[in-house]
Amino acid sequence: MCIGGSKTPREDPAVKAQREEATAKEQTERKELKQEALSQKVAGIRGGAGRRSLISSSGGGMGYYNEYKS
Repeated sequence: MCIGGSKTPREDPAVKAQREEATAKEQTERKELKQEALSQKVAGIRGGAGRRSLISSSGGGMGYYNEYKS
């Protein structure tokens, strides 16, 4: 039987700081990607190729003829 048990080696503070920095960087990148995906999804829902009313829109009606536009 082992009386003292095994001690795990202590982690170097420089390595620990580097690992924490890399983890924080990955988290910020993930947040940015999520935000970009969300904004693209919202833009797809909002601005799109929906139908416009030819009568009530500014450029429609009467075969798209508008004598005031040049």
